[in-house]
Amino acid sequence: MCTTTPPLKENGGGGANLPLRVATMPTFLRRLLSALTDAATYQVAARALAGFCITGYAVTLVGMAASGAGLQRWFFALLVWGVLVYAPLRILLEALQTLAPAIRRRLIAQTAARGDRYDSRGAIELVVDGLFAEVVVMPRISTPAHHAKVKAGAVALLLRARGDSGAGIERAARRCLAAVERWVGQTASWTAVHAAENIQARWAAVRGLAALAAVTRVLVAAFEDRSGHRFSASPLDGETTVPYLDACLDFCDQLALEVDVVPWTEPSLHLDVAPDFRDRMCEAWKAFTETPDPALTARSTFVDAVLT
Repeated sequence: MCTTTPPLKENGGGGANLPLRVATMPTFLRRLLSALTDAATYQVAARALAGFCITGYAVTLVGMAASGAGLQRWFFALLVWGVLVYAPLRILLEALQTLAPAIRRRLIAQTAARGDRYDSRGAIELVVDGLFAEVVVMPRISTPAHHAKVKAGAVALLLRARGDSGAGIERAARRCLAAVERWVGQTASWTAVHAAENIQARWAAVRGLAALAAVTRVLVAAFEDRSGHRFSASPLDGETTVPYLDACLDFCDQLALEVDVVPWTEPSLHLDVAPDFRDRMCEAWKAFTETPDPALTARSTFVDAVLT
């Protein structure tokens, strides 16, 4: 059996420098704090804090009026909620955001050593975060929203395919790879003819293709991590899958940033997946990436297209 070194590892030792109180917090609380590494989550937390304080101030005014004290001390109540409540909590939120990356790295490293790391959503999310940082280099044109779609898609597929010692993950990776192969060929042909006419359409196609290639790269790494075997998409594949996906991501980077269209010269992977099935997966992925979060229905449709 050909085994692989688990690709998840702690990067830079940041988790070792956590304050003792943070390092000894319950795991669920550290996971909650580590979510502040995501800009959208941080903004939601900041808005929730502001909403809480505004609501508290309004309730205080109502209570003052109901008690007969009137609203003469409205400014004092404003100072209490603004200076004594909101300001300290906002400072605490900012401090926790600076600690969040180190907390996340520590959790990822701890999860990598667990045998049940593919058994729950929380653990799978940490596995995907670690694999994404370890093995994927996204094109420069990709946005944080596309990075989030990659992680969400990979987590959803791993959740559906868990519990079978890697066979389901292998199947999902092979089918996603087939969709990538179909899409990259179509994109290369389209850009050779129409790229100069519609640069926005070209960028949209490149972002979607790069995100699907990144999902496939994460699935391949997850299969090798889960099963301890090298991934092979077909008898003729050998060990060409990872170089193929890396070349696809590089190709997307060139398509997005260079005026002259470069040809796609990678050889076929000889995957036994029907063209209409590949097209169905591509369309489902496009719909998911173009739907604003949380896009639960679009995500479920994509997972069904890959694994049903």
